[in-house]
Amino acid sequence: MHPYVPLIPLVAALFDQIARAHPATASDIVPRAGGPPILPIPPTCSVTNPLPASPSASYVPTLSANDALLYSAYYPSFSTNKTAMAEQCLQQCYGYGYHVECRTVFWAENLVVPAGYYGTPGGKLSTGCLLFNRTLLSSDFEPAPEGQATDWFAASLAC
Repeated sequence: MHPYVPLIPLVAALFDQIARAHPATASDIVPRAGGPPILPIPPTCSVTNPLPASPSASYVPTLSANDALLYSAYYPSFSTNKTAMAEQCLQQCYGYGYHVECRTVFWAENLVVPAGYYGTPGGKLSTGCLLFNRTLLSSDFEPAPEGQATDWFAASLAC
């Protein structure tokens, strides 16, 4: 018999006691760093705009759309190429989960950061990428306050 074999039951019993003494709770779980991967959208997926094109108006998702919010990220603009930043947000929608959970993406500059976002008081304007688990309709959007949600982009993704 190998000299460590008698220790296996002892180690298992100790591990069991430690796990019972400090079970994992929701407060022990912290959000992971980073966001969904940025993956190219295959040609088998369709991308549609849930809003009518109106260059003079800015929109934001309504509060009732928040029940479908999967993921949100607020950050300083990292490029002057707004099309590329919006496309990256769309590609994160595709990269979320198994490529079918995210149905709609909304990206804009000058979005109000919500209170509680990573422990902040919120209220500042920032670039934002919002992913939703259902296809948002035009009724899920409302006109943005003046100066907010500039250069917005919204798209529904079906794969």
